[in-house]
Amino acid sequence: MMKKNAFFRSATVSAAGALALSAMLCACDENPKTTAAAGAPAANVKQAAANVKNTPAKPAAKTLDEVFVFLPDTLATVGDKKITKQDFLSQLGKIPVEYLAQLTPEMLKNQAKQMVGNLVDMEVLLVLAEKAGIKPTKELVVAEFDKRLKEMPKEQLDMVNKQLELQGKKIDDLKNEALKDPNTFKLYAINKWVEDNLKNKIKVTDAEIEKYYKEHQDQYKKPETLTASHILISTMGADGKPADKVDPAKDKEARTKAEKILADLKKGADFGALAEKESACPSGKNAKGKLPPFTRGQMVPEFEKAAAALKPGELSGIVKTQFGYHIIKLEAKTPASVMPLADVKNQIKGQLEAQTLEKQLSDVLTKQKAEMKVTISDFK
Repeated sequence: MMKKNAFFRSATVSAAGALALSAMLCACDENPKTTAAAGAPAANVKQAAANVKNTPAKPAAKTLDEVFVFLPDTLATVGDKKITKQDFLSQLGKIPVEYLAQLTPEMLKNQAKQMVGNLVDMEVLLVLAEKAGIKPTKELVVAEFDKRLKEMPKEQLDMVNKQLELQGKKIDDLKNEALKDPNTFKLYAINKWVEDNLKNKIKVTDAEIEKYYKEHQDQYKKPETLTASHILISTMGADGKPADKVDPAKDKEARTKAEKILADLKKGADFGALAEKESACPSGKNAKGKLPPFTRGQMVPEFEKAAAALKPGELSGIVKTQFGYHIIKLEAKTPASVMPLADVKNQIKGQLEAQTLEKQLSDVLTKQKAEMKVTISDFK
């Protein structure tokens, strides 16, 4: 009580379940560039629409084609392959037209350019995958799906199953969704090519990890942490919220009660027993006044300042906040520190692998686009 546009982002709405699986299981999904290239992004248009909800109303568009009327029929070419306006529109799945129609023309054009770029990247990588003998087939999807499922740590798999259970789904439901959408076939083929030809060949040394750790100490700092118990004598309103104006008589009564409790504590009364009996904070009944560990900025300033000034085992005086009067007992104080390298080694390794993969993939795309004579149509 005291604690104080992504527009296009997944491959297609109709393949949402399959791509959720990919986000959980794909070995290359940690890399933003890989994800963007491996599936032409679709839309989280509700948030985008919310950002422009106060713009003047305009005539309602009835179809996706009307929303994206500014797009030419041919958006890009990759070698002999044309990426058409219809290819673009098919990526938007079942997004309601009314959401898209709320976006400003500038937003639509900017995001459309980004999506066309990703469609191009996807096509280039698909060509590379097929040259390597990796075809977007049902058999590939099933094999890769099952492989990643087996490689997933039990704890992670349990978490995925729980998330799916909340949606009334099972792992097999995601597999079936993946098998219904051709775009997902392409996604798996591309991810397999990236994994086989780039990701699996990346080696990050211990020396590189240690160098990164030393150069980025700020990322691994742990702030001072306080653990405290308190007894709250409330001055809040009947609704359980801080009152704008506290009745002077009620305020005086609350302070007098707090002073009596403090006096009893100084005479040796049990803090937990009094918190359980007298405190208006749920922590009184639930934990005999003990609060979860907290850092600076998580508590209201008066409480935080008083707690930080104490030594472990010490009692505060009467501390007034917007909630009422507190008596604080500091249980523990953990100084600020830097996380040991051993605790973050795997995290750093993953970051460096992702950075390397992103650069390699960018270089591959740049080179292949030049060789394939990729062109992208201009639309304003």
